[in-house]
Amino acid sequence: MFDQKSDYALNKRSPNIVYRLADGSCLEIKSEDCPDFERWKELSDENYHAQELNDRRVARKNLPLDENICGSIEDLFEDKSSDSHVMESAIDILEQYLTETQRRRYLLHARDGLTMRQIAVQEQVDPMAIQRSIVAAKKKIKKFCGIH
Repeated sequence: MFDQKSDYALNKRSPNIVYRLADGSCLEIKSEDCPDFERWKELSDENYHAQELNDRRVARKNLPLDENICGSIEDLFEDKSSDSHVMESAIDILEQYLTETQRRRYLLHARDGLTMRQIAVQEQVDPMAIQRSIVAAKKKIKKFCGIH
């Protein structure tokens, strides 16, 4: 899942070609401003997409992934004496690789100790939906950590 505020998302959602300038403002190129606009729009989308993928790879490599994080994030949340830096890194992983719903449900279960049934009652959904979200979250975490 891509950052909804990224240059890639901004450009992809816009009918124009959008460039974010260093000061945070945006410059938009419209179809009437550019001959062969469609080709340039496609190229800009591809370029931003490649940039976003690369940024995610770099961020992933720079996270301090030690056994405390990848071994068992659930154990990390249960251990209240865990290093705050390690805890923040675990939260970063969840924010980058899980959907908002998966992250919320996973944290309610792993960190807060709620059962799947309690979460289902709280969210007024079928307990199977909670189970599917948590199982999917665990699979993504294992994939991220290279655990098979």
